[in-house]
Amino acid sequence: MTLIDRIKAQSKRLTEADQKLIATMLENRAEAAFLSGPQLSQRASVHEATVTRLAQKLGYRGFPDLRAQLQREVLDDQDAATRMRRSVAKVEHGDYLTDLIAAEISALETLARSVPQSDVDLAADIIFEGRRVFVFGQGHAQSVAGFLQRRLDRFGMTTIALTGRGRDIAERMVCMDKSDVVIALAFRKQPQSYAPLVQHARRVGARTILISDLAGPLMEPIADLMLAAPRGRSGSEFQTPTIPFAIVNGIVLTIAGRHEREVIGRLEKLSELFNDFD
Repeated sequence: MTLIDRIKAQSKRLTEADQKLIATMLENRAEAAFLSGPQLSQRASVHEATVTRLAQKLGYRGFPDLRAQLQREVLDDQDAATRMRRSVAKVEHGDYLTDLIAAEISALETLARSVPQSDVDLAADIIFEGRRVFVFGQGHAQSVAGFLQRRLDRFGMTTIALTGRGRDIAERMVCMDKSDVVIALAFRKQPQSYAPLVQHARRVGARTILISDLAGPLMEPIADLMLAAPRGRSGSEFQTPTIPFAIVNGIVLTIAGRHEREVIGRLEKLSELFNDFD
């Protein structure tokens, strides 16, 4: 039974406050899938308790269960061809660039609400304090992972790329221990290697960070820290790579800002090395 089916079945029991909440959820399902109960109630201008009561009216134990179904439904609607067809069809007069710019701005505004700076600060400190940083990315995430790894290399950090097939990844993880950090980048659905990677990191005591989109809250095991935000105005349209790149750049700049003396010193040393090799 879908969320819409549940809403229709209980339509006669819904109050005005319930309807305001539902309208807020359905107006931008991708963003609503990341909101907490208090955030959703504030967005809809209703009392916090209304969120729990609505979830229970619809047959859920509470709002977390309702939100989990919303996340699953948004992800199920992410067929690549369908998403592109919808994105192209909604553009008027073939003005694709203008529409893309508007979509990027909207997604970036949602990112600012989805990922607090305090979480970026924590990610930056965890990474900077790690002895080695294992960077995992497959498919579309591999380009973002490669970008992050190169930035961290320039900061003088020791990085290890976890790419390729499962056995290739396993070979590079043998040396992992509690002083290390794992950064996993995964979008749209959970990669096959994600679970064994996080499980092994947990066994040896390495800390884990997940950078993701709508799929992030559904990935298991749960990482120690998750930075996730929708990659478009909705889960059913074109998914921009700008959002994960923005998260990664935010982490990189935060590392430089919070550990300026060490980072700038290493970058100055890198400049000298560049001169030697040119």
